[in-house]
Amino acid sequence: MHEPDSLRRLPKFLVLNNLEGATTRQLAERARVNQAAIPYYFGGKEGLYTATIEHFFAVHTRKILALAASIEAQSNSQPLSPTEALERLKSLLDHLLEILLRQQASRSFGRIIIREQMQPTKAFDVIYEGVIRHVHETISSLLGIVLGREPTDRTVILRAQMILGQVLIFLSGREAIRRRLGLTGYTEEEFAEIKAALHEQLDLLQRKRGGKR
Repeated sequence: MHEPDSLRRLPKFLVLNNLEGATTRQLAERARVNQAAIPYYFGGKEGLYTATIEHFFAVHTRKILALAASIEAQSNSQPLSPTEALERLKSLLDHLLEILLRQQASRSFGRIIIREQMQPTKAFDVIYEGVIRHVHETISSLLGIVLGREPTDRTVILRAQMILGQVLIFLSGREAIRRRLGLTGYTEEEFAEIKAALHEQLDLLQRKRGGKR
């Protein structure tokens, strides 16, 4: 069995079918493997589901994790000004938008991530430790500089969550905005509009520095 090929075939199926409702036979057919291979190689369908998620993060999140690590390294070596931190925050979120909205495989996994937030399985540990924690901490670090607060401040972390929500809503609320604005499915021009609107929203943060204005 060629494991990566098998794992690449599953995301779309897993979006449409939750793990509890999917049978081992269905998963085997979708992955194009012998049914007996699933318990043998993965210990069952839960193991296959987790392995599918691990494979996705190993392949598709390198760029966003590398960017987050680079931002953290730069921040640690030389303090950033609020303006510099804001620009790096925009860059990080632009990359996240690109991953979630522009890549077909990533859109499937984005939906899986949203479902895991609402109904977490053991795979959520992989998702959280694999990417969410690193991206969330980097956003909090940059946001703390912009707002003049500590990155561990509860208000900063809450705002980091809200900012992530401003990205994820274009995935989870795709159909609503498509109908509201007559979008065709995030073309190059529509994607540019979304980024511009996000940047305008982020620019408002500088007016809230220290929470005093």
